[in-house]
Amino acid sequence: MKKNVLIKGILVLLIITLLTIGFTGCGTVIPCTTGTVAISTPYDSYWYDIYIDGNWWGTTDGNGNLILNNVPTGYHVFYAEATDCTMWGCWYGYAYPTIFCGYNNVPIYTYYY
Repeated sequence: MKKNVLIKGILVLLIITLLTIGFTGCGTVIPCTTGTVAISTPYDSYWYDIYIDGNWWGTTDGNGNLILNNVPTGYHVFYAEATDCTMWGCWYGYAYPTIFCGYNNVPIYTYYY
């Protein structure tokens, strides 16, 4: 009889422990995989198509600014190209930032070719 009570007591403690661990999450961390990027073209107010790693992400406003959400974290190549390039040339620029979780500022300095 005493052995039966002891086993039941151990099982109750085990169940309580497992439920406590389950409800507290045991320190589970969800990693951040994206960030918000504020694009700017300093010293230049114009419309630019913005590409990240060769993929188009949007067009800046007339002041050369654009906010991009859900940009994957890590190293990227940002490219800006004026929206009205001609056969005589175009304004363009590159930036090579590492994007982190949260808010990131990425200035892209533009040149004429």
